[in-house]
Amino acid sequence: MVLDDLKGFPRNFRVLIASALIENMAFGLIIPFLAIYVVADLGLDEWMAGVVLAGYTIAGVPSMIIGGMLADKIGRRPVLLASLGLMSITILMYFFAYNFATLLALVLADSFVGSMYMPAANAMIADVIETRDRPRAYSALRVSWNVGILFGPVAGAIIVAAYPIKVLFVFGSMILAVAFFMNLIFIRESRPEKLESAIITFKSVMSVSQDRPFLLLCSLSAIFWFFFAQWISVLPVYALAELGVDEVEWAISFTMSAAMIVSLQLWITGKLVRLRRSVVLASGQLIAALGFGLIFFATDLYSLLICIAVITMGEIVYMSILSAVIADMSPEIKRGLYMGFSGLVQQMGSGLGFVFGMTLLGSMTDTSLIWLIFAGIGIAPIFSYAIFANMAGPSIDNPTPGVKDAIEGIS
Repeated sequence: MVLDDLKGFPRNFRVLIASALIENMAFGLIIPFLAIYVVADLGLDEWMAGVVLAGYTIAGVPSMIIGGMLADKIGRRPVLLASLGLMSITILMYFFAYNFATLLALVLADSFVGSMYMPAANAMIADVIETRDRPRAYSALRVSWNVGILFGPVAGAIIVAAYPIKVLFVFGSMILAVAFFMNLIFIRESRPEKLESAIITFKSVMSVSQDRPFLLLCSLSAIFWFFFAQWISVLPVYALAELGVDEVEWAISFTMSAAMIVSLQLWITGKLVRLRRSVVLASGQLIAALGFGLIFFATDLYSLLICIAVITMGEIVYMSILSAVIADMSPEIKRGLYMGFSGLVQQMGSGLGFVFGMTLLGSMTDTSLIWLIFAGIGIAPIFSYAIFANMAGPSIDNPTPGVKDAIEGIS
């Protein structure tokens, strides 16, 4: 189904889809085991693991803006290539981490270079894809990401069974190098010519923050990522320590989530694109929050898989429309900057979530209560999406007939 969808899209988008699949194999290879590596292999405390994971997110905050600004100033392609090439090097350097200080330094460097990629990639997609096709395009991109993540954890589990966890970083570096050369050979610049005369400065950030509907949407998505960050920080440590789940079983749960996204994302997008966007976003956040709350009742791998299925369904619903809304709200001349700003705010939410969640996990006597806390955090701002709908107006909140027609092919 994804391959059929790609036939009508420009080559740049098809290459981005393919390289995203390859790149996320590296992500899926490493991320499910990162918190375990920090705590079990390097012997760091839980709060240190939280700082490392938060450092990965926070270091990317200025990089998101820089990547978006550079994508507007010098072009999308140079930013994509620089990010992928440097990531291949920094991921390899994780192999040599031996204590908290070296790991944190590598995490900061890796996050900084890696976070430049998404603003440029999202801006390129908005450049080459019409408004009516953007929900389908961004959903196809998510499917590609998760096809990569499907294979990554399985390969990671096989590698971990035979070698030390740190060997994962060598394989991850090699995979990212493949994505770099694919972009180098096949990607063409997509930046509109009118941007050549645009002057992009850090003062532009203030103009983005003054776009009140856009700022509210960014803030609400940051809250989503604040509690959703526990999926790759607190949850793997909790699953191993409290539920008796081992590394291979955790990789299976991670793969199950990716399989759900691959099989359901495009179909669900086709159904939900007909609804008010504020309703879709609020519903996705509510479902994900309830899934985290259900972990309170989990006792083994099988009950945990049910919780993860609910969380993933919330993610699918939420992400079915978020990127398209951000793209539609971004002025063409500041498209990279808007993409970078939205990523910045979301990464800040994730970073704070990492620190808060891991610190809370290390300080609580009854660690199962943490899931009720995060469920409450997720549910609390649900009604704020109605405020966003009122501020943004029907042109953003209501799907246009063109979008409805374009999405028919999915359903």
